[in-house]
Amino acid sequence: MTNERGLTLLEVLVALVVLSLVALSYLQLFQGSHRLVTASREWSHAVEYAEDAIERAKLGGPSLLETPAESLPGGFRREIMRRPWQAGLTLVTVTVFLPGGGRFGLDWLTRDRPAQQPGVPPQRTPGSEPP
Repeated sequence: MTNERGLTLLEVLVALVVLSLVALSYLQLFQGSHRLVTASREWSHAVEYAEDAIERAKLGGPSLLETPAESLPGGFRREIMRRPWQAGLTLVTVTVFLPGGGRFGLDWLTRDRPAQQPGVPPQRTPGSEPP
């Protein structure tokens, strides 16, 4: 009687099936994490575009009440709406449309700047923000 060592064909096949299932699980996990990273990158760009529009609206004053939709890099679109809120305040609403169909909205209240006369520097009161 010989004492043979080794694996049978059935044992090798079972090991390959188990290894394949583990590898497939890791690939699905990797694909899911890649999808999450891509989605978070899109949302980060949308927030960046919205904040940029808010800063532009703060600098632009209350002259334009609505800006037509504009196309942005990466397939994004942005709409800016401005409307009076209360005396001295304007509500700026920025909506950024993502390429995948989502949208991000940002509302911001800004103070209306008084109209300046040419050659006259703006007046500041103590504790007020600079224009």
